[in-house]
Amino acid sequence: MFHRDSLRTGVTPASAPSGSNLMWTFTTGSYVYPSPVVTDGMIFIPSWDGNLYALDEYNGAQRWVFSTSAPIYATPAVANGVVYLASRDSMVYALNEQTGSLIWQRANISPITSSPVYADGKIFYGTWFVRFNSVLMAVYTNNTVAWQYIGDDTIKSSPSVNNGRVVFGQNNGYVVAVNETTGSQLWKVAIGVAASISTAPALAYGRVYVGADSNRFLAMNQTTGSIIWTFNIGAFNATSAAVNNGVVYFGTGRGILYALNATTGAPLWTYPKVGTIGGISSSPALALGSNTLLFGSSDRSLYALNATGGVLLWKYTTGAGISSSPAVADSRVFFGSWDTKVYGLGVIASRLQATIFPSVTSLKPGQVSTLTITVTNGSTPQAGVTLALSSSAGGGFTQPVMGSTGVYSSNFTAPLVNSVVSSIIQVTASENGFISGSALTTITLTPFPPLTVAAVPSVTSITPGGEISLAIRVTNSTKPVLGAVVQPNDGGAGGTFSSVTDSGNGNYSLVYSTPLQNSNPTITIQATKAGSSGQDTLTVTVSGIPNLTNLKVVGIPFIFLIAGIALLFLVVLIALVSRRKREPSSPYYHPPVEAEPPAYASRPDFGEGLSSRLRGALFTGLAAIGGS
Repeated sequence: MFHRDSLRTGVTPASAPSGSNLMWTFTTGSYVYPSPVVTDGMIFIPSWDGNLYALDEYNGAQRWVFSTSAPIYATPAVANGVVYLASRDSMVYALNEQTGSLIWQRANISPITSSPVYADGKIFYGTWFVRFNSVLMAVYTNNTVAWQYIGDDTIKSSPSVNNGRVVFGQNNGYVVAVNETTGSQLWKVAIGVAASISTAPALAYGRVYVGADSNRFLAMNQTTGSIIWTFNIGAFNATSAAVNNGVVYFGTGRGILYALNATTGAPLWTYPKVGTIGGISSSPALALGSNTLLFGSSDRSLYALNATGGVLLWKYTTGAGISSSPAVADSRVFFGSWDTKVYGLGVIASRLQATIFPSVTSLKPGQVSTLTITVTNGSTPQAGVTLALSSSAGGGFTQPVMGSTGVYSSNFTAPLVNSVVSSIIQVTASENGFISGSALTTITLTPFPPLTVAAVPSVTSITPGGEISLAIRVTNSTKPVLGAVVQPNDGGAGGTFSSVTDSGNGNYSLVYSTPLQNSNPTITIQATKAGSSGQDTLTVTVSGIPNLTNLKVVGIPFIFLIAGIALLFLVVLIALVSRRKREPSSPYYHPPVEAEPPAYASRPDFGEGLSSRLRGALFTGLAAIGGS
């Protein structure tokens, strides 16, 4: 995050470069006021063009870009794979560190120039005003508000967090400390002059080190806010201090870099020793590994000083002024300039060299070629490399495995193809500290040859409604094809097919039920397997009297349906005749209630209720059905 951590002390254990060697530059769309953040081999730096750029640390290549709708002045904070970005469009964004994709966003009522700070699962930032007041926001990383503190003037200052306190400045010359957990005010102290505090307080040794847009820099007690000492700088201060080993470093608009005793405020040295340079609004960064203090100036130069005595080690001049605070990592330094560029200085990283060779250069679908990949750092084999493999035509790769040092292997499985394709296989080798290298090879992908389908019918001429058994053989060249998908059709002639039976070894069978009308249906048998297909056609003759014995309707023999219909008709007819026999002959006849029922009414006889003509017809019909 800005000035490296939540204490904003600007100190890193890394070493600065020993000279001003330019590694790379990256051009944005406008001035680059904010400071970069370096982590996980990437540089995150916003621009006044409204974009946040994620760049490769080693070559400056753009990894991704995220656009907001307004210029960006604040430096983002990166924690646990998430980038927290504040913009003057009044939004705070949470982005995926690797891809730049949006995780969430939070709208605020006013623009934000305060650089977010991350601490203890929350981010903290200030806003310009809300209902004419400022607000310090505390937001959990899931985008829920923990609390908000209502100030009484604009908060451009970037907050600092330490020991359960959040400390920040306001535009009315007050420094405020609030409880990190609840947001309740702990103290609020005026620095003694009406001046804006736009810098981030540095927290060290139980003190708050902060300057103002006036002639004053001071040290305050973290617990009470009482002023311990002040130092008159004779110009405004727009830099956050770097603090380490009992020394506090800061720059002024007058063009002087001061090193003061952190305990007493007494001057130790200044740069330059005599006179001034351009105004300093770039907050100094201290690289402990090389005991180097780095800062930028409006005179277009980045300065590297010995942190002990302030001796100039080297400087690098850009095309315009520098207000971006430098970030140091891996013996390199990164910063932005008003000339719209981002700069990376230090030792140019070595580029990895890769080669790739396939064991087989021509594959059919599903076949495998072993890829042998060698990676060197330009001179010696390189272990621990991350390899990314891709194929222009698809297919699959196994996870690369290193055998001997710098030699890796991966199996490539060919995809399904319908024609001959040249697949370009690319491998990209990457490792922190090196520029990625890549290599290409080509594998020819060929489809399987067309399937041969041979369908043999049991008969080629049959009566309507008859069944034809089809024996089907599927081969690929001379080899039987197992597990093929066999699909028959008769071109809409009206017949039906049974399910296909797979008899094994490339043999299949099915039954075709011919249509009821005379016709000459053409049957097509198509087989497919692994992207290859083939078919066979045959024509059968359907003629003559329908074969009612074999004819089926919805799976039921047609003769059974006819017999069932006749039997149902007979039962209905018998019921009607019986009812008619029981009805009186005259509608005016009503038997007395006392009368005994006729003897025949209690002993109905099936045959006696029918006339001889009806019985004859019934027996004739039954005999006909039985004979069929």
